[in-house]
Amino acid sequence: MTSHIFRRLFEFGDAMHFELPDDLRVLQGRLREFVRSELQPHDAAIEATGVVPDNAIAALRRMGLFGTNTPKQFGGLGLSMLGSCIAIEELAKAHTAFYYLSGVNVHIGSKAIEFFAQPEVRDRWLPKLASGRVIGAFALTEPNAGSDAARIQTRARRDGDHYVLDGRKTYITNAPVAGVFTVFATLDPARGAKGIAAFVVDAKTPGLAIGRVVEMAAGRGSEHAEVIFEECRIPCENLLGQEGDGFAIAMRCLDAGRTHWGAYCVGAASQLLDYALDHVSERETFGRKLRDHQGIEWQIADMASALHAARLVAYEAAWRYDQGDAAARTAAAALSKYTGADMVQRVADMTMQLFGGAGYSRDLPIERIWRETRVVRILDGTSEIMRQIIARNAFRNRERRNASIQ
Repeated sequence: MTSHIFRRLFEFGDAMHFELPDDLRVLQGRLREFVRSELQPHDAAIEATGVVPDNAIAALRRMGLFGTNTPKQFGGLGLSMLGSCIAIEELAKAHTAFYYLSGVNVHIGSKAIEFFAQPEVRDRWLPKLASGRVIGAFALTEPNAGSDAARIQTRARRDGDHYVLDGRKTYITNAPVAGVFTVFATLDPARGAKGIAAFVVDAKTPGLAIGRVVEMAAGRGSEHAEVIFEECRIPCENLLGQEGDGFAIAMRCLDAGRTHWGAYCVGAASQLLDYALDHVSERETFGRKLRDHQGIEWQIADMASALHAARLVAYEAAWRYDQGDAAARTAAAALSKYTGADMVQRVADMTMQLFGGAGYSRDLPIERIWRETRVVRILDGTSEIMRQIIARNAFRNRERRNASIQ
C-alpha cells in the first residue's frame, strides 16, 4: 500500500501528484472532525486539572488511536507509517496529553514488543496496547545517560531461567499509568552499546517501583517519573531479540518516535497557523485589518512556507520508514524531527507575537502550545543529536557520490 501511495505522491513523468489517496483523505477528515468535536473541548479542563477525562480516553480507544500502525492481527488499525503520521498530525491539534497517552503508546510504547518479542509475549501484550487497555512505557533514559544511551548503568544479570534487573530510570513518559515497560539494561558495561539488552517487564513485577513524579514545564495530563528496579526478576522469555541487541532495538523504536514527532509538529503548527489567520483577519489596527499590513502578510507567509516544507519532510520520512532501508529511515526520521521541532517553535513564537498580550496570557491556548512544543527539541533525541545524524548522512552521501564517479 505504501509504495502505491508514494508512486502517486512522488511520481516523476508527465505530471507530479501530491494528493493523498482517497482512503487516507477520508481518514484525515474523520479524525479532524473527531479532534474538533471530542478532544479539543477537553483542552482547557485538562490544563487546569491535569486529568484526562475517562470519556476522552474511551473516545481515543474507539478511534483506534492507541494502535494506528499496529498490525490488524493484533487489534491495530494496520496503517502505513504515512497513515499513522496523518492521524498524529490531526491528534496534535488537541491537548498534548492525548498524544502522550495514545501516540507515544504506538511507537516507543509498543514497537519493541511488536518487532522483537517472542510470539507468546507479543500475543499477550500487543492487543492490549493496540486497544489502549494497557499503556506502554519506554524505560531508557537514566540520570547519567540521556543522549549518550550507551552509558546506561541499569544492570541485568542472568540467574537460571530469569534475568534480574537493578537500577534507576528517569523522565519515563507514562510511567505511573503504564502496564508494561520496555526496559534497557547492560549485561556488561565494558562492552558499551554491544552489552545492552532489552526486556519486556510487567508493571506488577515485584522489584519494580515508580519513584518521584517529575513536574514538567508543560504536558499536563501526562506524567513522567522515575522507575526503580531492585532485584526485579523477569523470565528469560521476556528478553527482546538477543543479548546485546538492546541498543539497536532502542534506535529502531526511536526512528518510529522521531517520525511521529515530525508529524506532531506539523499538526501543532497547523493549529497555530489557523489561530493566526483568524486573528489577523478579524483584528483591526490603525483603521485596517491586521492582514492588510504588509509586515503581517510577510509573517503569515513565513509561517505557511515553513509549515509546508516541514509537512513534506514529515511525509517523506513516513515513506522512508516503510521502505525497510534502515540507514535511510534513521536519517529521514532525524531530519523530520529536527525540521519539525525548529519549525513549530518559530510558528508558535510568531503566533504569540501576532496576538500580543492575549497570546502570552492563559486566556488562549497559544502559550500552552508554545510550552508543549518546546520539548520536541529534547525528547527522543535532542536536536543536537539529530543534527549529528543528518550531518553524518550528508557525509556518507558525499562519499557514495565520489565513489560512483571514480
